[in-house]
Amino acid sequence: MPDDFPGVELTAFMAEARRVLIPGGKTSVAWTEFAGASNLIGWRYRASSDAWLEHRESVEVYGGGRNHEDLYQQERSLFLMFSAGVSCVEAATYALAAVASDPNVCSIAFTTKEQRACSPNRLLTWLKPHVRAADLVIALQGLSAAPEWALWVDLRNRMTHRSNLPRQHFASVGAPPPQVRPLNYAPTSSTPDIDADFADWDALHNWLAQQLRKLLLSGSALLRGS
Repeated sequence: MPDDFPGVELTAFMAEARRVLIPGGKTSVAWTEFAGASNLIGWRYRASSDAWLEHRESVEVYGGGRNHEDLYQQERSLFLMFSAGVSCVEAATYALAAVASDPNVCSIAFTTKEQRACSPNRLLTWLKPHVRAADLVIALQGLSAAPEWALWVDLRNRMTHRSNLPRQHFASVGAPPPQVRPLNYAPTSSTPDIDADFADWDALHNWLAQQLRKLLLSGSALLRGS
């Protein structure tokens, strides 16, 4: 796993979930939903991290690409980075909702309707009335309000449903070429202009890992109180 992945926190979270959701070794309904989602967290985070490193290396070596194949590989890795990164947090959110649905935790409704609607914002709404989930509510509020999360989701949605991000190219005549940063994309109808260095998106991944760590710690605390 990438160095910044909160593996210790995930291991502790899953251990607490097994203690509460498999009483006496009998699998509960909540555990069935929890198990599948929690298994995705690490897979999706690594996929996002690997895709970012692949994209970064390609842009460092080839810039905007030498040919259509380079362009395809860069757009593929960019799509995978944001799709898997958002999926990682959504999987954690689903696992947390499954935990909270257990009668010994918060007993929130988690039927097929809620499962399909589950998101950080929805889980925040479902948990606000439950005092014992106060730490998790705070973590979800911080995630949902963050501009970094909005960027992750907006870019994922754009590349999933509408178009690739339009790379900007710069040239000059009779003067040195303009100095531009390596991650430069024009705005679209649903995403902002992007003018970033590699370090900016390294930090974006680190931010995602920190948010995931907060969710897992809050989830463990919720389970310990059950």
